[in-house]
Formats: sequence, structure tokens, C-alpha cells
Amino acid sequence: MAALPDDGGAGPLGDDEADAAFGLFAGHRRFALAVSGGPDSLALLHLVAGWRARQAEPPDVHVFTLDHRLRPASEAESGHVAALCRARGLPCRILRWEGEKPTTGLQAAARAARQRLLGQAAAQARCSALVLAHHLDDQAETFLLRVARGSSLHGLAAMRAHSAWPRGDLPDLPVLRPLLGFAKARLIATCRAAGLAYAEDPSNDNPSYARARLRRAMPGLAEAGVTAARLAETAAVLARAAAVVDARIDAVLADACRQHPAGPLRLSLEALSDLPEAFRLRLLERLLGIIGTRGYPPRRERLERFAATLLAGEGRAQATLSGAVARREGRWLFLWREPGRQGIAGARHQGPGAFLWDGRFLLEIAGTAVVEVLTLACWRNSGGAKEAERLGILPPALPRDWPAAAFAAAPVLRLRAADGGVLGLHFPGLGASGGGKDRDGGYVDLRPARSVLAAPGRAYATEVAEMPPELADT
Repeated sequence: MAALPDDGGAGPLGDDEADAAFGLFAGHRRFALAVSGGPDSLALLHLVAGWRARQAEPPDVHVFTLDHRLRPASEAESGHVAALCRARGLPCRILRWEGEKPTTGLQAAARAARQRLLGQAAAQARCSALVLAHHLDDQAETFLLRVARGSSLHGLAAMRAHSAWPRGDLPDLPVLRPLLGFAKARLIATCRAAGLAYAEDPSNDNPSYARARLRRAMPGLAEAGVTAARLAETAAVLARAAAVVDARIDAVLADACRQHPAGPLRLSLEALSDLPEAFRLRLLERLLGIIGTRGYPPRRERLERFAATLLAGEGRAQATLSGAVARREGRWLFLWREPGRQGIAGARHQGPGAFLWDGRFLLEIAGTAVVEVLTLACWRNSGGAKEAERLGILPPALPRDWPAAAFAAAPVLRLRAADGGVLGLHFPGLGASGGGKDRDGGYVDLRPARSVLAAPGRAYATEVAEMPPELADT
């Protein structure tokens, strides 16, 4: 463990400050902490343990620490975290990144593995949120990284105190960052006051990484008055401006956009054209996040070209971006999931449970049914019409006021018996009910996972997903 450095005169966080910051936990009776063994997350661990002891009805808190096996000291560091948790009466699980490690893009791969392992562990522990130790200095660095990238207003708002991570076929995981308002020096001071030794990750000072290079430049910026606090304040101002933009867009979407239960969207061209350009681009960005497959928004230049193609001239026009197809036809703009050359992979799940399919639909199984989800195009191409006839089920009826192509990626549900036989079919929104009873009486339902009016804090609009992995926050 590293020796405790001087904290620059900053004082540790007091109980009142921690209590105010942890108001973010309201409504969460069982949540997880991600603790790496560095000063930031050890301060978080210490503060949360103290806060929990002051609660009349303390929530369940689980701690996850990751042994990424990239450095010889990582096993000892995760063991140190586990020992600190035992001393505070908190359960700790050590997660390990197994297997071969890539020779290039290591930091991005490690970040993806960390997010995957933490997301799975939180689901297994039935935690309603994951708490991270990002602080004010992290926020300032993230803001500058996004300035360098040329991010939009919403990207420049940087990290949010409340956001979400995608988890493959599981619902998004709420992510909380209660320490964004506190400088790293104060977290170091908190560790000093508690007598906590912590580890240092050498990659934090590796100049081959953009964030490390920027961190080295911060003292010089501070001398010119561009302090971490000032940068974080600017990000907060931009976050408030972004909220105003989203409120206006919410009003437009509520009046002028319809989301079909089978997935595609239809938006009034008049309503879109009446918006100022910046609002128009943000609206399209949000709709791409609902329909498409990219983990982060498209670059501004590509989004501008996409919008120009759809809005220029008269008659029909079509463009693709971020795994979505958009078609201007008549007075409407239609958007739907692009099947792609390889098609969209199906999935099979056994209940009970909730599962995410293709990032677009939430499947809920209340009983023990085995449910297969596949696209309408795949079902048709594999003899679906004959299957429906054999089961005495009418094939899906496509609405005449939507392009037929918009439903190629629509979901089909197959209810299967234990021996693999098909018990029934459902075509949500296309002629059959979106839900049904399985053999045990359990309810099976599938619906769009993201509403057009969903708060922009969901996975697509979070800061983790705001940029390519090499520039995302750690």
C-alpha cells in the first residue's frame, strides 16, 4: 500500500456532508459499492459504513472489488479491501477478470470487463443500484476530454450523479455518484483521518492514456484560474441547460411522436422541422438511442449529415445511422431497427425473471415458462407461416400506415415446453396480445424497454456511453 501523501491542507469529509451527499441513496434498500482499493473508493467505503451506522433502518450494502490480474499487487489489494469490509461488518465479494488479456486496447477492455462483472454481481446480489466514487477532479477531466472530442451540449454536461449502465440481456443498472461535489484531496484527507492505507494504480500516470496526460496538465490550468472546481461548475451549468433542451423535446415527443408496441417510431415532420437545429439534432439523437444499437451517440458531424439527408428536398428519403433506419415518407419520419447483414440474434430465457432483448425490449416472465425471442423476419424465413397454421394462430397483421420494412426486426415470442415443443406464439402489437399465460399460469410480457419520454439518464445518454471506450470515464 502507498504511503499517505499530504492532502494539500484539505480537510476530511464530515458526517453532515456525507449525510447530505448520501441522500442520493433514498429509495434504495439494497445497493452495492464498487471499491478498488484506491483513495477515492476507500473513502467512499469508510463514509458509507459510518453513514449506515447512523441510520435507524440501515439498508443492505454489498461491496464488490475487482482483481483484474493485470498487476502482481492486485490480489493483495482486493484482499485488503475485503479485510476492511469485514472490520465494518459489510459483505465483500472479490470479482476476478479471468482469461487472456488483449495486447492492444487494454484499458478499454479492462473497463468493459469491470462494468460487465460489476453489473452481473449487482444482479446476483439483487442490488437496486451501484455506487461509484467519482469525484470533482474526475468530473473536470471528463469535461476537458469531451471538449477535446467536440462533444455536444449533453456530452459537455459530463458525468451525472444518477445515470445507468447497460447489462446485456438484463435491465439497465442505476449508477449513483454521491462524491462528484468533493475534490480528490478531501477524499485523501478522509483516508488519512481514518488511518486507511490505499493502493496507487500506475496506469493513472501513464502518459499513453489521454486522461493521464490531461491530469498532468491540470496544475498549469489551475495557475491560470481554470481549476477543477471551475470546470465542474461549468459542466453543471451545461447540465442544467441540457435539461431545458430535453424538457422542450419531451413536450414535442409527447405531442408528435408515436412508439409502436412492436418497436418502430413515427414522428411528425412538421414538428421536427419547426425546432431549432440544436434541438432537432438532440431529438434525433434520443430517438436513435431508443431504436439503434450503438452504445454511445454518433459524432456530431455524422448526425448533422443524417438530419440533412432526411430533411432536404421533397418526396421520400432514407438514411441509416447507429443501427437505425430512418425514412421520410409523406408527412412522417419513420425510424426502425436496422436488421444488418448478419440479422439480429435471438434469445431463449426461462422464468421467472426480467430480461433485455436486443437492447430494445424488456421480457418479463412471472412463471417458469421457457420463452424464445426472435425477429419477425427470422420467424418468417424459418417457416413461421406454417408454424402459425399448425398451432391455429393467425399470422401477424402489419399496419398499413407504416412501412412494412419497419417491422422486420419486430419481436416474436415462442413459448416452449420442457421437451422443446412450441406451446404458443405471440406477436406483440401485431395482432396478438403482448402477454399471455404459460402452462403454470405465470404471466409472460414483452414491451419496449425505452420510452420516447424516458429520462435521458438511461444507458444511451449516460456519460459512460457518451463517447468511445478510450475516452470514457474510468
